[in-house]
Amino acid sequence: MALPRSVFSPAFRYQHLSWFFVALVGIMVYVATFATAAEATLSAITLTWDTGVESRLTIEIPAVEDEANMPQIERVRQTLAILKAQPDIALVMPLPDDEAARLLKPWISQPELLKAIALPTLIDVERKTGSSLTAATLQDKLKNVAEDIHVDDHAAWLADMNHLVNGLALMAGLMILLTAVTLIIAVSLICRAIMATEHDTIALLHIIGADDDAIAKTFQYHARRLAGRASMVGFILALISVGILLFFLRRFADPALLQPMHWAGLAASVLVVPLAAIAMAALSARLSALKLLRSMP
Repeated sequence: MALPRSVFSPAFRYQHLSWFFVALVGIMVYVATFATAAEATLSAITLTWDTGVESRLTIEIPAVEDEANMPQIERVRQTLAILKAQPDIALVMPLPDDEAARLLKPWISQPELLKAIALPTLIDVERKTGSSLTAATLQDKLKNVAEDIHVDDHAAWLADMNHLVNGLALMAGLMILLTAVTLIIAVSLICRAIMATEHDTIALLHIIGADDDAIAKTFQYHARRLAGRASMVGFILALISVGILLFFLRRFADPALLQPMHWAGLAASVLVVPLAAIAMAALSARLSALKLLRSMP
């Protein structure tokens, strides 16, 4: 026996239960969507960093105060010659002095001081694919030119960044799991409260021939309808928050560097959240209603 979908509409409005339901689902969708989008964005940006930086080394040749023994320009020339002779190195590119000054600007805010200090010479080095050349090995080879030469391997701090992102991913997964469990429990409690207020109506429906499945489908319809509206609101608010996050992350990585595949994966992971919330709310309402109906005399 099919029931009109408006049978329990007053019950969902009783004591503002529908507003509570909408607010709860909206907040849950917001939290889960933001956590999913933030984790996917950070993972994609970190992958972009890995692809572009993991094979690179930076050579720092500090400026010398006394150039009587070996001028800085000669130290740089000998260093470049050694680097270009290495079979594991694919590219050697000295950075201009103005580029080195630009890199120091965040730490030295006074232009006069920046012009007064002697800036080190920076050389960008790219290793060949599959190369086993390490920063320590290269630094040993360059010590004959100058003892104070320093070789920085970007893979070291990228590994620390990956550990941080993986930790954040675990936290995001835990947040999503707790959000899902909270949503299921809350929907079940709301359905229990509604069925308690509609006990007489349900008993009358049983008398006129309505089975438990038809009554549960009505609860499922109302839960899906309300969850759809709430999920849309929470989803839009989460997208705005993710946009703000990307705005602040632009200082560390340009979102334009992300490939279309990364954006497609981000969109897919984000769109799954509200759809999953709607399905979970509807299914929780149905199962909760069936369980309570079977326990009724």
